[in-house]
Amino acid sequence: MATLFITGDSHFGHDEAITLFHRPFASTDAMDAAMIDRVNERVGRKDTLIHIGDFFGPAEWDRRPVRTHAEETRAAIRCERIILIRGNHDPRGIKRFDRLFEATHELLDFRLRSGERERLVLCHYPLRIWRGLFNGALHAHGHAHGTIAEQGRSTDVGVDCWGFAPVEVDALAAMLRTRPIDPPTDWSRRQPMRDGTGA
Repeated sequence: MATLFITGDSHFGHDEAITLFHRPFASTDAMDAAMIDRVNERVGRKDTLIHIGDFFGPAEWDRRPVRTHAEETRAAIRCERIILIRGNHDPRGIKRFDRLFEATHELLDFRLRSGERERLVLCHYPLRIWRGLFNGALHAHGHAHGTIAEQGRSTDVGVDCWGFAPVEVDALAAMLRTRPIDPPTDWSRRQPMRDGTGA
C-alpha cells in the first residue's frame, strides 16, 4: 500500500542555504545529493511525497541552467507523485516549474485515513490559528527552518528539523496527537480597535 510522506524547505540549488540555515554540507552539490538520497531511501516509487514549499531556489527562472537543474533534481527523485504546497521561493505562473509536480496548492487540508481521522492543515507558513484547531486538527508548516517554537499540535516539517529527510505523515500525526489541543482561551483584545480609516 502506498505511503504518504511530507518534507519541505529543501532549497535545492541554493548556494547560501548551507550557511544561512547552518547545514552540515561542504557544497551545494553535496547538499542536494544528500537530500535526494534521503528521499529515495524512504519514499518508494508509488508513495506520495508532499513538499511543503521552497523546493528549489531562490532562483532566476528565466535562466536555462536553473530550469535544467530543477528538472534534473526532480528526475533524480524516484517518487512519481510529489504534491507541492507553494512556498515563497516557488515561482508562480511558470508552467514548466509546475509540471515537475503532480499538483500545486497554496494551502491544503484533508482528513487523515488513520487514527481518529484528524484534519491535517498544510501551509508553507506557520499559522497561529488553523482550521479545526479547537477540534484537535494538526498543522504542519515550513518556512521557519526550525527557528520558532512548536505550538500545540503544529510543527515544522522542513528538512532542517527532520535530518534532511521526509517523515511519514502517519508517524507525524501520531506524534502531534499526543500533544494537548492548545486553542486560545482568553479572547481579550490584543489588537487596538481602529476606526476603519487605517488610522
